[in-house]
Amino acid sequence: MTMRIWLAASLALAVAGCARPTATSVLEEAQAAMGNPSSIQYTATGMNAFFGQALTAGEAWPRRELSSYTRTIDYDQRSSRDELSFAQPVFGGQQQNQQVNGDRAWNVGQDGAANPQLAAAEERQLHIWLTPHGFLRAGLSAADAMLTEGEGANTITFTALGKYRVEGTIDANNQVTRVATTIANPVLGDTELAASYSEYRDVDGVQFPGRIQIDQGGFPLWELTVTGVTPNAPLDLAVPENVQAATLPPVQTMTTMLAPGVWHVTGGSHHSVVVEFDEYLAVVEAPLSEERSMAVMAAAKTLVPNKPIRYVLTTHHHFDHTSGLRTYVSEGATVVTHASNVPYFEKTVMAPATLVPDMQAKAMRPPTFQGVSDRYTITDGKQTIEVYATTGDTHTNEYTLVYLPGPRILVEGDAYSPGPADAPPPPMPPPNAVKLYDDIQGMKLNVATIAPIHGRGAVPIAELRKFIGRG
Repeated sequence: MTMRIWLAASLALAVAGCARPTATSVLEEAQAAMGNPSSIQYTATGMNAFFGQALTAGEAWPRRELSSYTRTIDYDQRSSRDELSFAQPVFGGQQQNQQVNGDRAWNVGQDGAANPQLAAAEERQLHIWLTPHGFLRAGLSAADAMLTEGEGANTITFTALGKYRVEGTIDANNQVTRVATTIANPVLGDTELAASYSEYRDVDGVQFPGRIQIDQGGFPLWELTVTGVTPNAPLDLAVPENVQAATLPPVQTMTTMLAPGVWHVTGGSHHSVVVEFDEYLAVVEAPLSEERSMAVMAAAKTLVPNKPIRYVLTTHHHFDHTSGLRTYVSEGATVVTHASNVPYFEKTVMAPATLVPDMQAKAMRPPTFQGVSDRYTITDGKQTIEVYATTGDTHTNEYTLVYLPGPRILVEGDAYSPGPADAPPPPMPPPNAVKLYDDIQGMKLNVATIAPIHGRGAVPIAELRKFIGRG
């Protein structure tokens, strides 16, 4: 070798040795260290919280302890199955089975039937790429992966599923310690979803964390202690025929007049009540989504043209009951709610919503609130709504009862949801239904009809008395 060739080779090696790391090189080094399984299955104990259902607005999501948990992911198939067993009875059942394959999601019931959950598919898919090995795979396939070097750790950012900006941290041991992104929520607007991983251990050449914590909306959603890991576990998750053929149902509304100027707007899992006054309308409850709220607004304007919606009233703060508040605020409606909710909703209705811009994101209208700590009345001298604050029940630390003294109609949510007319009463009176009846009696409300937010529709109060064994 001549001196010139030797010097050139030495210079090339020196340059190579000093080359700056790239997003690809950092991801490849981490993948080499952590392993690259085509699938993973892990079992764990811990908890899964009930997102959006805090007992008090602004506090942590209620913890639901798991007696067992198994998650299986196939990265090549873009599929996963979550099998949850809760220690105590919970909404949705103590045994739950949630699945996704690409853009199709479904739950499997105790009878083995597949129940389509198409609206959940994208978020379940996203959770695959927030896992440590999923993050590395997604980063290496992303066209826009970028590296930010840091002291003892590197940060990789890229776009997943065409719209989610994912950011992950890889430490000096080439282990993924944190992955975060932002998702849309109809109450919170742009909402952080972040997973933290620690206590890695080697299992058949694959590094996997022993501790997993996932936070959503600022509070823990999952806290897991991993008890077992199986790399390359089989998962043949075929999409059931009914799920493959399913489509998202359109929002539908049906209206029933309960009294002059009072309508029950049903047609879905959650209902609202429209009340007409001389110069304006009031709507009780803004559930589920902006689409649902726009449909209720359209129904109200069909029933009573040329009157603005001046008030929107809430029964309680849970997300499934307040996901349309931002929509009503954008229209200029005053929010009437329990006083304890006001500081929380003052923030959420003004939160940015850039991923899925809603009407309020475009209007950014300053909200007007009427907090109720005891009793609040809306009246024009002919039509009257009385709003009563209560101390809540086991479902929520607060709820309001909305009472129309003229037609003697009470609007309430979740404490009592009437089932089929011929259904026998439960063997034990549900405590929240009992609390509702006791509140009605304690406030001396002369109720004739209950217009619930859930259930088959408005019923005489005699049905509530029969339901709790006081008929």
